[in-house]
Amino acid sequence: MNKTFLLGTLLVAGIAANAQELSETPKAEVGVDYTFIRVNPGGTLGSFNENGGSAYAEYNFNKVFGMVADLGGSYVGTANGYSLDNTSFTYLFGPRFNLRRSRYTFYVQTLVGGERLSYGYNPGGVSPLLTNSQNDFAAAIGGGVDIAVTNRIAVKPIQVEYLMSEVTPGAGVNFAQNNLRYSAGLVFRLGSK
Repeated sequence: MNKTFLLGTLLVAGIAANAQELSETPKAEVGVDYTFIRVNPGGTLGSFNENGGSAYAEYNFNKVFGMVADLGGSYVGTANGYSLDNTSFTYLFGPRFNLRRSRYTFYVQTLVGGERLSYGYNPGGVSPLLTNSQNDFAAAIGGGVDIAVTNRIAVKPIQVEYLMSEVTPGAGVNFAQNNLRYSAGLVFRLGSK
């Protein structure tokens, strides 16, 4: 009986110590993600999907507040029967607010910056083969959750954001594009506060 009680006490103490370790605030976090974007260009061109990846770095000022730099690229080959061959690269920066609970970190963020859009084909243009690029304003608002696997590694099963970009008007598209961005990946936690 005493051995069972002692073993149970040690087990509970070990779990509590592990939970405390996993709830410490990292000084910085670096993540790599798979990214899916549902592009809604409006106008005469229908919605389509882009796939790609992104990476971000966050510096945590305290347990709740951090600043994020997010860089991501995505590509679409064929959409709606057109061979688009379009690539977009986003560079976004802004605050993130974290709610840290043991193994789980829930967060919301508001990022602003730009998007570098490279066209391979424009279905409404005079010369369909454009092979040109443009830089436009972009912003992302959303959130997600990270689940700690160890003190230094977490898994991001979901991050969902409204991604708005202001594309220079062209044939078949609207000025403001209202897109959905989904990301999932790994987070590496560096240092501690």
